[in-house]
Amino acid sequence: MNTTNIWIITEGQNTCIGQIVEELIRENTGKSQSCCCHKDDILQARTRNENGITKLQQHEGNLEVCIKEHLAIPLIVMLVGGEEGSFEAALVNLKRSVPILVIDGSGKAADFICKGSRMGMNISSAEFQSELIHAAKMLYGSNDEKENTIQTKCEKLITQLEDEMAEHPKSIHVYSVHETTYTLDKTIQDILFDVFYLDEQNEDNLTDNILHFVDLWNRPDIAEKKIFKLENSKVLEELQKKLGRKGSTLSKLFTNALKDDRIDMVRQVLEYILDKTLYKSFLDNSLEGLYQTDGCLGKYLFPELKDKTIKQKKIVEMVNDAVVKILGSEDMKPFEKEDEIGINDIFKHLFIWAVLMNRRDLAMLFWKRDGDSIYSALFASSLAKRLAETASAEAFMDEQTALWESSRHYEDLAYSVMTELYLNDRKHARQLLVREVKRYNSTTIFEITEKFSLMKFMGHAACQTKLNKIWKGRIKGDTSTLKVIMFAVTFFPILKWNILKLHKTGERAKNKVTQWGKGATQDQQNISTCLQSVPNWMRKLYYFYNAPLIKFLFSVLTYMTMLVVFSLFVLTDLHPMEEKFPSIYEYIVYAWAATSLTEEIRQAIVMGNFQSFEWRQLSLNAMTWFYFWTLFEMLMYLMFITSVFLRLTMPAGRFHNARMMYAVTLGTFIINSMQFFLVSKQIGPKVIMIGRMMFDVIFFILIFAVFLFGFGVIYQATMYPNTEPGFPLFQNIIFLPYWQLYGELFLEQFYGALPDDCTENIELYSNGTMDRCPERNQINTFVLAVYMVVTHIVLVNLLIAMFSHTFTKVQDNNELVWKFHRFSLIEEYYDRSSFVPPFIILSHLRIFILYIKNRCTGNTRKNKFKITGKAAENEKLAILEKDAVYSHLNSSTRLRRRRAKNIDAEKDGFEAIYEKDTELSLQEQIHVLSSDVDLLQKDLEETLKTVKQIMTTKQNVLIVEVPRGLHS
Repeated sequence: MNTTNIWIITEGQNTCIGQIVEELIRENTGKSQSCCCHKDDILQARTRNENGITKLQQHEGNLEVCIKEHLAIPLIVMLVGGEEGSFEAALVNLKRSVPILVIDGSGKAADFICKGSRMGMNISSAEFQSELIHAAKMLYGSNDEKENTIQTKCEKLITQLEDEMAEHPKSIHVYSVHETTYTLDKTIQDILFDVFYLDEQNEDNLTDNILHFVDLWNRPDIAEKKIFKLENSKVLEELQKKLGRKGSTLSKLFTNALKDDRIDMVRQVLEYILDKTLYKSFLDNSLEGLYQTDGCLGKYLFPELKDKTIKQKKIVEMVNDAVVKILGSEDMKPFEKEDEIGINDIFKHLFIWAVLMNRRDLAMLFWKRDGDSIYSALFASSLAKRLAETASAEAFMDEQTALWESSRHYEDLAYSVMTELYLNDRKHARQLLVREVKRYNSTTIFEITEKFSLMKFMGHAACQTKLNKIWKGRIKGDTSTLKVIMFAVTFFPILKWNILKLHKTGERAKNKVTQWGKGATQDQQNISTCLQSVPNWMRKLYYFYNAPLIKFLFSVLTYMTMLVVFSLFVLTDLHPMEEKFPSIYEYIVYAWAATSLTEEIRQAIVMGNFQSFEWRQLSLNAMTWFYFWTLFEMLMYLMFITSVFLRLTMPAGRFHNARMMYAVTLGTFIINSMQFFLVSKQIGPKVIMIGRMMFDVIFFILIFAVFLFGFGVIYQATMYPNTEPGFPLFQNIIFLPYWQLYGELFLEQFYGALPDDCTENIELYSNGTMDRCPERNQINTFVLAVYMVVTHIVLVNLLIAMFSHTFTKVQDNNELVWKFHRFSLIEEYYDRSSFVPPFIILSHLRIFILYIKNRCTGNTRKNKFKITGKAAENEKLAILEKDAVYSHLNSSTRLRRRRAKNIDAEKDGFEAIYEKDTELSLQEQIHVLSSDVDLLQKDLEETLKTVKQIMTTKQNVLIVEVPRGLHS
């Protein structure tokens, strides 16, 4: 931040104001060259250093003249209080046209001049004369002079003030100590600015000087008053050309405004300079410098900018690398061109810079001027969220709280804009969720929302209704789930009853061509032609059994059947290979498990990219793929493979190991069936809760292990001393304390009871003939008591508290958690084949053949989660999105809340949720009302400002009001 260097010269060191000013300057100068000196010090120094001081001051009354004329330094005389001598000094400086700043309310001479200045031309009237005489008497205080003498002096002072005010009316400036809206430093800056403004004659230099002081003092109000206004069209036309020139005054001003987070200054430049080519030239020269801003995150994200020994990349490439590193996915690369800054990416560059620098207000300015508003807000939320997550390991840990707030702010922004869009046009709002955003590497809103766990936005009614449509496919939304299950088992009612939404033949073929677009291949056109000849009953069967809901139902039925078969052969027909070969049931389970594992691997590979597969995506997808149930499934299939291996290789004598492994594997398969509960809104969150609680159990076990081994060693050392080392010793250490956690105390061992099956003979218990009897030790009873207190009272209650915290955290946003994880379920079964294991292997062969064919022909698979729209359709969506942004920015807080409640309370397809509109509290009503008043006041001020500018330039304006929600 730039500072103004200032010299303050007081009347003397012994004056009260002189001491105060000297102390303040000494404490607050920092790195500036500001200083405070006193006239009496200068006079004393002149006698000691004749050469240095004589040039500055030849006699006491000539110091101000020397500063102003010989040193050419702007001079302001400030009058604080003062007596008759101070008043005379002020009049002398007025004659020299030196600006006088008088502090009203400081007393004596200052109040006298302020009163005369307020009276202005009426100073000579009889009514005001009496007031001025009363004020002038304050200069003399209480002394022994006669009343007539004081009256005469006061009249003389009034006459002198009247003469100087008539001659120099603009040289007296008044600042009140009671002023709350305008600061003293701004008043001084205004005076200095007027001095420079009057002295400069060259118009070009004048504009540069104005911008220089605006930048130096951070005074956008001066820029708005002198430069950025409509009547200065010629000046603005010449000035805006300097934005792209490196080192120009305007370029420096805009750069410093961005670095110092000066919102008003940046807003003025954006409002009056609209040419994108000028901003492109500016970014070409300044973008790298913006990322080197001190005190921000840029120096940590781009360390190579500091290292001059490294071969420098293009700044766009560096930004792409940084964003990919933060988000952990190549799909999130924001810029397609890395060799230059694209003309359509100007505000996008500034927006991402502001997000990375955590400049929320600046980011909002650029967000308004950029396109793809909803996706951009979600992208910013994801960036801020990932930065906040990694902030604890970096040097910008103090930014963590602000980054979390920014992430929530951007997500709320996207949610609000989607609410406006959904109210205006629901069909296109849902379509926007799955449309590829070309400017963000052809990703979708759904994709970024799921990848970075933006739960609130995923819970929006637009997202949920779109998911409902995909979940049911062509099945009508009012069809109950029970009816769907019945129809799925017996397909005859499907043919008889109209529960599917089917287009007519001609309309169907037309829609197919529309979805594929103008670039449809010959094969796709042939498919659309063939669809016209397909019988209606075949289409009904295909669309019904290809719906994700039906796929899910058959997957559940197949899985349960497999569990029955698995349990049947494990419980009744599991023998060593020497005695009996595997039964048909076992081979069925082998086939089912193998094809299911193949399907899991296929889903992991193509996750997030239904169109095609590239090997580089495997490692990137692993960052979001490995959640709790996926890890559990990996363990489950690994155990199954181990079980089969042991079953085929173990001899009869050790076959119990294979049987044990089979039994444990069967148990994991049964537990894995809990995943199917995720489809239920009531049970699904509880399953998620169990998964999260398992991590709490892991942390508890780590803490419990410390006490387990600590007390176990005490037991072992005192009850069974001098035990031989080995694995049995490890078992004995953890055996007693572990089971004591569940209430099995083993008191007979602590009291030294000698049962018949143990011995104290070292030879007998060493060779394993009998167990060793424990030795009695009084300390064991005390240790047991302490252990029971620690484990049963402290640790168990700690685990309960951890479970309660997890339960409360999930329960508070129960609905959001379910809606978010529901997306993954629908996405999985949408891409899943209609065949069930083990017949799903046929689908895998078909997919592999189509993959080879598509790689050779360049075709892509159709996918409802990622649609490439036509140019006209994309343009229409962009217009609707801009209209939603405008509606959001111009709506009041009350209206936003009511709209959000209406959205949350509407029907989500087959899941109906109604919420009653609760009354606002008194505090919320005051907040909403104040926000409405502020919005109205802001709109009124902007309207009056615009009208005033139009009247000044005498422009003819045609205003056309377009009804909102009008669709082309």
